[in-house]
Amino acid sequence: MSLDRSTAQMTREIVTVAVLASLGGALSTFVGYLGNLINAGLGVPFGAGQFMAGLHVFWIVLIRLLVPKRGVGTAGGLLKGFVEFLTGSTHGIVVVLVSVIQGAIVDLGATLGGRPSPAGPGAKLVWWLSAGVSSASNVLALQFLYFSGAPAIYLFLIAVLAFCSGIIFGGYFAWETMQFLYDARVIVPVSEAAVPVLSSKRRIRIRNLPAIVLILFLIVGSSFYLAFVMKALSDPYSCEVTGLVTNPYTFTYSAFAGEQVTIVAELKGAYISLPPANYTGVLLSVILANASPQSGASMLSVSARDGYVVDFGLDGVLADGHLLLTRADDGLWLIAGNYAGSMWVKQVTTLRVY
Repeated sequence: MSLDRSTAQMTREIVTVAVLASLGGALSTFVGYLGNLINAGLGVPFGAGQFMAGLHVFWIVLIRLLVPKRGVGTAGGLLKGFVEFLTGSTHGIVVVLVSVIQGAIVDLGATLGGRPSPAGPGAKLVWWLSAGVSSASNVLALQFLYFSGAPAIYLFLIAVLAFCSGIIFGGYFAWETMQFLYDARVIVPVSEAAVPVLSSKRRIRIRNLPAIVLILFLIVGSSFYLAFVMKALSDPYSCEVTGLVTNPYTFTYSAFAGEQVTIVAELKGAYISLPPANYTGVLLSVILANASPQSGASMLSVSARDGYVVDFGLDGVLADGHLLLTRADDGLWLIAGNYAGSMWVKQVTTLRVY
């Protein structure tokens, strides 16, 4: 191989890793939003969204398939984690560590499975199983940081759910996407002889339909999320007060510096608990009083940056001295001292009276 050709190939590989890792990191916020929708639908604070966990690993596996070199999975995971962190992951900087661990597991599976070959099954099973383990590893990593109070059986079940998701979304769909890119000649495989000759374009479309559907879903879904749901560019220490109010406005934490109170609250969740602690912030009753709720209003909806939503009775909110917004490192947090842990909300963006 000539020097020019070697340089061109290296450049193509670097660009491939950079583009796919950046896409994966940016779209992971959308995947987190889907997870929150599933959690809310099933009435649990966390865990059910692990059904979508394989979509986080999908990009790392695809990177490792298209650039079959040792360490590429780990490097791709590192870059993906940083992009996800910078685009507002609810896990903060921890997501970088989780992503690196996932990339390292994919690298290990790729080493055991050998070089991917589009011509036959080869070691697909090893690749797919490693994608499952990689996906499930996020449960173990986050357990030590956030889920310390969760029952072991519950953690086991969501880990199994994440493992299955990793096999399907991270393993199978990544492999099918690679095959689609080969069939469409978007990329050139390591060995042209490894690519089977297909009898018709129709056969290509049918076989690659799952990968095409997944890509379209991610593009359309993430576009909708970024346009209508996520408020990534808003001030993390402000939120919109809107709905059935006479004076809708943008609440800023600094503007209420003289009206802050300190309460003692304990998070009592079904799976997560935090001991009693002091929280200083602005009561929701004070924030809403400045907006003047209209006479027909009866409920308050609190929305987070990632799409998570909880609802409160308005009369209860106006009379509650243990319901406030406090300033955290990543934005406004709703501390709901008299409510279950699932009603505490991180990164609040909207208070809507209705």
